[in-house]
Formats: sequence, structure tokens, C-alpha cells
Amino acid sequence: MNLTTRQLRIFVLLADTLSFQRTAEMLHVTQPTLSKLLKETEETLGVKLFERTTRMVRLSREGQDILDIARKITALHEKGMLELEQRLRDRNNRVAVAALPTLAASLIPLLIQSLGRRQPRVQVDVYDPIANEALQLLRDRRVDIAVTTMNDEGASDLVYQELFTEPFVLFHSTQIKPDITHWAPAELARLPLISMPPGTSVRVLTERAFQAASQPFHPVYSLRDLNTIARFVQHNCGIALLPESSLDNATQRGVRKTRLQRALSRSVGMYVRRDDQPSRLLRLTLDELRRLGRDRQSSP
Repeated sequence: MNLTTRQLRIFVLLADTLSFQRTAEMLHVTQPTLSKLLKETEETLGVKLFERTTRMVRLSREGQDILDIARKITALHEKGMLELEQRLRDRNNRVAVAALPTLAASLIPLLIQSLGRRQPRVQVDVYDPIANEALQLLRDRRVDIAVTTMNDEGASDLVYQELFTEPFVLFHSTQIKPDITHWAPAELARLPLISMPPGTSVRVLTERAFQAASQPFHPVYSLRDLNTIARFVQHNCGIALLPESSLDNATQRGVRKTRLQRALSRSVGMYVRRDDQPSRLLRLTLDELRRLGRDRQSSP
């Protein structure tokens, strides 16, 4: 039987969506192309996989019978390809890191520089997703390390090591000075605050802290890109309430930082897969991250 994993993947995806339009969009093909690919699969198997009318699509009895097997085959294939990609990264002097946007902007450039001095031909692949996406990339073996905040829900398949803790601070234009010196959500709420979008780790931590003080959190702007946030702050369009490493005063002209007493803080660390045997390059990368973490923790 000359059946490809691509054909099985199309079958599984269509079985999940029961929509030719949505499946075609997800595969970036036209609906006629999808219909042709499905017909070829059915001809190869010798069975009809779906029953379709102008109003509905549903699995045939034969399709239901083989769906679980098709899922197992496609899952094993994807897992094998991801493991192969990881092996090739090890062999080709590559390491892949997922880091929260605030950390990708501040910590990862330093990591790339320090690794480059020790391993001139090293290549670092960088992803900057939100926290849960970073851990999923790690679990899927698309990255070797996830640099993020500690997951309160726990992760038995992963190992977390704290690199440093950092407080939340106010970033504001040099033209103003906020009349606040300590962490007080009721007072902070009166400021034109800028935060990151809902679902990001920064936003989740901030909302929890405000909720604990029975204070709603309603920022005037929710922005993901740190350069955009810096521009808004520079032009006095708001005051950013972010972890201290988010904006670098040395490169963001017109931005001033105000520390708050007893401020909210976050734990920043790195996750790796528990059962992995790290390569030499991965061990070196972990060591460099630990060193950068110590430097960040000891800096004033």
C-alpha cells in the first residue's frame, strides 16, 4: 500500500474539522485540491472515508474504523521528525531557545554574544512566544530550552531552574515623574498604565497582584512589542508597568525608570525536558544562562 503520511494527516485533520473549507485553509490549498487529495487517499485505501452532501460532512463507518490508527501513525511520524530535527541541531552546532518577548529582547542577545565568543560557529535559533507557547515548543522538541517565568501549574515532564528574580517597575517619559514610591495597586490604577496583552505572563502576574488588592486592572494600552511600548512611553502616551529588564535605559532615550518599594516581582528561569541527555552545546548554553542570571541578580 503506497500511502503517505501527508495523506493520513489530511484525513485526520479533515476528520477533526469536518469542514473542507477550514481544512483547505489550514493546509494552504484550494478546496478542489483538497478534494483531489482525499479522493487519491480513498482510492489507495479502497474505502470511502467521508460521506458528504452540500450541507454536511461526516465520517463514514470505514473512516471511523481507521481514524485511531491514522492518528497514531501521524503522531509517531511527527514525534520522529521532531527528534530527528533535535539530533540535527546537536550535530550542526545549533541550539534552539524559546524566551518570553521581554527576555528575548534583553537576555538572549547577551547569550548569543557569550556563546559566540566560546563557540564561534554556533547558531542560536530564537523564538519569542508567550509563556504557555514556550513550554509547548519545548515539549514538542522544537526548542531545547524555554526561558520563561515559573509555571504555577507545575510541569512534571520538565525541570525548572531559577536564573534571577526581578521587580516590576514604572517606565515613563523623562518629562514626568510619577508621584508614587511604593507598590500600591489603588494608586497605580490612577496612572495611564501600559501593559502587555491578556494571556502573557506579565499581564497574568499583574492582574493577579491587582486582584489580590481588590483593585481592577484596566491599562489604557495593551501592547506586545517592546519597541512600540518604548515609543509610547517616550512620547508620554502612558506609563509602562513592566518587569525591570523589559526596557533598557541605555538604548531607550527619553525613558526613565522608577523603582517601587515592595514591588511585585517575578521568577525568571529556564525549563528543559526532564528525561533528556543534554549535548555538550546544550550544557554550555545552560551554563551561560546561569552565568547571565547570576550577573543579572547581582547587578544593582
